[in-house]
Amino acid sequence: MKVFDVGIVGGGIIGQGIAYQLAKEGLKVAVFEGGTIGGKATSAAAGMLGAHSENEERDIFYELCLESRNIYETLSAELMEQTGIDIELINEGMYRLAFTEEEAVELQKLAETNVEFEFHPREYAFENEPSLSKSIKGALWLKGDGQVKGSSVCYAFMKGAQKFGAKVFEQCPVMEIKKEGGGYKISTPSGSFLSNKVIVASGVWSGIFFEQLGLNNPMKPVKGECFAVKPKKIIIKKTVFYDHCYIVPKKDGKVIIGATSYENDWDANPTVKGISGLMTKVQKLIPSIGDEPIVDAWSSLRPQTEDSWPYFGEHPEYNGIYFATGHYRNGILLAPITSLIMKDIILNTKKYQRFLNAFSLNRLCSGAKGR
Repeated sequence: MKVFDVGIVGGGIIGQGIAYQLAKEGLKVAVFEGGTIGGKATSAAAGMLGAHSENEERDIFYELCLESRNIYETLSAELMEQTGIDIELINEGMYRLAFTEEEAVELQKLAETNVEFEFHPREYAFENEPSLSKSIKGALWLKGDGQVKGSSVCYAFMKGAQKFGAKVFEQCPVMEIKKEGGGYKISTPSGSFLSNKVIVASGVWSGIFFEQLGLNNPMKPVKGECFAVKPKKIIIKKTVFYDHCYIVPKKDGKVIIGATSYENDWDANPTVKGISGLMTKVQKLIPSIGDEPIVDAWSSLRPQTEDSWPYFGEHPEYNGIYFATGHYRNGILLAPITSLIMKDIILNTKKYQRFLNAFSLNRLCSGAKGR
């Protein structure tokens, strides 16, 4: 039976990021993925690094998001050097639009609260993004919130982890994690493996292991639908968002539009209702996009917890079992910091102690809420 230092359940961007960081430290790491690497929520994500667009409150979760976003600059160069893979980091910032005078005043006030915010009156916004609706009253430029290609980040993490000796098993779902000797037996259809430590990082499917290991299941799926167009010419440079609709221009010329949000929906197929609703919204923001050809539509299941904060940390009763899951809409954004936090926990280096209490499994057991 093959033996590893750390077995990671889940081969999305979170699991692969953790594998990369641990393998770099010389640990013998294995990743077990039930499907294909990054084939679920990771590849479906638009890749926004929205530390500000995702957070109204300036709390510990905001700090987590901001720190993770800021890692991407050096991480992009590192992964290119290690693997030759471009994660398609774009730092054009984002535009949060205002369609009423009241919204414009609100955005102007926000611009005074943060050095990364800058309010652009409507005429200046048009100079920067001529395709925007003429009905806007202005836009708040979130300078630091960029984007990446989530699937490329995941694949680069995987290639980097493998370079440092990690093993990756695709089409290898984990059926059971069971205590055996001083470690754990990981049972799969392809056979069993022994690991000294196990990290569960399988998104919404992590709930199975919460239950299997005697904990309440805090996970629920939130279905999100997106579609993509391939404009004949560049129509937008920055990510734009308004009223739960975002428009993300990618390096390959495609523009991703998302996303719907349906709680407790396990059907991963896009619907006419969901996609048509997005089509209506996006034409309000950029009217000319209505003439562009649709090239794809898809959906995925985001892993939401009871309080919408992720879980990082050790099982309260099983030493050596850890969870890194529940990232909801922020898996791509939080992958860098999650990887480093889990490395910190496994190696006991205590570099990220300030995050561990807020995002530990203790709040699950106590019923405490993160926010």
